[in-house]
Amino acid sequence: MKKLKITLLTILCSCFVMNAQAQTLYDNLGGKDTIHQIMVRTLELSLKDKRIAHTLERSDMNRLARLLTDQTCELTGGPCKYDGLDMKKAHVGLGLTTAHFNALVEHLQQAMSEANISNRTQNKLLSLLAPMHRDVVEK
Repeated sequence: MKKLKITLLTILCSCFVMNAQAQTLYDNLGGKDTIHQIMVRTLELSLKDKRIAHTLERSDMNRLARLLTDQTCELTGGPCKYDGLDMKKAHVGLGLTTAHFNALVEHLQQAMSEANISNRTQNKLLSLLAPMHRDVVEK
């Protein structure tokens, strides 16, 4: 009986460990639907912000939200495939500054907070996005 209990406990613990390991950042962000909601909200906030609204005025917001969703989904281990331009090509000639980049990050953080994404998960995503700064910012 004692062996059976130990065996069952071992199996149960293994299941918890496997489940914890199976959680990707994509999962922790809530999957594609939540990521999409976060990206839409980020763009809404950005369009209301005089610091960066002008940088988005000629963009197709639906397309941009889809591209950001797919990029984030793929980057975080989700099943999506990003088919947009690389970051350098997508932002060349826009004259974006670190201030523009930081404003967008602020809005992304706010959108994630509104979606009840934990600070830990937010920080993991931001650490994946941070290296894009060098390709996005020109000044």
